[in-house]
Amino acid sequence: MAAFLAICCFLLLSMAPTAVAATDHVVGGSIWSIPTSSGHYQAWAKNRTFFVGDNLVFKFDLGMYNVVQVGSGEYEYCTWEDPYNTFDDAPAVVNLDFPGVRYFICTVGNYCELGVKIYVTVQKPY
Repeated sequence: MAAFLAICCFLLLSMAPTAVAATDHVVGGSIWSIPTSSGHYQAWAKNRTFFVGDNLVFKFDLGMYNVVQVGSGEYEYCTWEDPYNTFDDAPAVVNLDFPGVRYFICTVGNYCELGVKIYVTVQKPY
């Protein structure tokens, strides 16, 4: 009887859903800075899958860059009249806490126009 209970417990535990660990994505694979090509950050994002619970980690030189979360129109035109959030301290860690598209730009100088911007599509976990 004890062996039967042990087998039942083992089977129940092996079928239980497992928690998936969140992933920290270092944006661009290194430092948030002016890229060598304007599409650098989008190319990096296309090769990754972002899930609710993951984090974007923006590493940058304090005082030289920032990260501002904006809407799609602001992203497109590199403006920030009504930002959702601003991160001036490095590293900036952004929790991806809901599914959908999230947009980020740098508002220092003309850095956004030079390609310091990224958007990611966040998916629900499986």
